Amino acid sequence: MAAPTLAELELLGEFRIRIKDLELDDYLNSDMELLRWVRARDHDLDQAEIMFRKHMKWREEGDFDNIKFWEVPQDLKDLLPEQIIGFDHANSPVVLTLFGKWDMKKVVQESGQGMALRYNWKTFDSLKDRMRNQRTPEDIPVTQVCFINDLEGLSFRQLTLPVLRAMSEYGRQFEANFPEIMKINVVINAPWFFPMIYKCFASFVSQKTMSKVHVFGKNREEWTTFLNEIIPHYVLPTMYGGSNNISL
Repeated sequence: MAAPTLAELELLGEFRIRIKDLELDDYLNSDMELLRWVRARDHDLDQAEIMFRKHMKWREEGDFDNIKFWEVPQDLKDLLPEQIIGFDHANSPVVLTLFGKWDMKKVVQESGQGMALRYNWKTFDSLKDRMRNQRTPEDIPVTQVCFINDLEGLSFRQLTLPVLRAMSEYGRQFEANFPEIMKINVVINAPWFFPMIYKCFASFVSQKTMSKVHVFGKNREEWTTFLNEIIPHYVLPTMYGGSNNISL
């Protein structure tokens, strides 16, 4: 995110007064963290306060502050492959999700929707840790993440009703609890049935967030060109036109 403007700094001062009863730690009370909620609600402090208080309740109910200590079962990791592959030109983390290889059907059947979502929220918590000491070339704290979602190999048979419900719930919780964390989301190798997935997510996510999503089909030249414009060549894996020999 861009640094707060003078007008936003004034709003942040008022916002802190409104939520001082929550006794936030230094990180949650920082300008860049509170700015997420103010911008997510277009500087409407009444709505930003409602959103933030709901988030704090969600954190407490889900024990989110201790999620870093949760050991993800290995079989769950194997079914949901993703990893941080490096940083973009502005030092934002780049997360590659091999969504086409995700066995969401099995995860939901065997572990339940809640476990699948918790796995995602742990990833987001680790991303915030990775960003804490990162700064942009303009010396602004890094607060946003670049996502690459590769749908190669995704089967239509994965899209069972429980899976679609889980995707919808992911969209709802993502929008409510991780505002302004998405810098850009590049979807590649989107199959013909991708609109079904898109609808599940978009139904609960603001237009502002969805405007950051860029969808590409099977035309490799199109998406490799786009990826090379926003992500350093040495960060992109070789399979995507870069020089990163990372094992996926």
